[in-house]
Amino acid sequence: MAELIVEHAMARRTVNALENAKKEYVSGKTDVRNEVLDLLNALTILYPTHIEKEDKHFFYPSMEYFSGIEQNEMMLNFVAFNQEFTDKMYKQIIRAIK
Repeated sequence: MAELIVEHAMARRTVNALENAKKEYVSGKTDVRNEVLDLLNALTILYPTHIEKEDKHFFYPSMEYFSGIEQNEMMLNFVAFNQEFTDKMYKQIIRAIK
């Protein structure tokens, strides 16, 4: 669990740095291109193993602490949350394109 917490902090720092580098690049500082690429590379290395740890070594084992009814309720809540999140994200993208 501690390892997941450390990886979450690392991911947040990397994503924040990537966002800042992107802003600099868009504003004309093309010399940050390599920084953007390095940060993207760091995320592509971190995420697959991190997600596997969350899924196989945290999420599935923790489900044993909940009843079948609780598990179903959590999954329904997740689906509803994910749908709303996805809808909001794509609506923002469409507004930005218009």
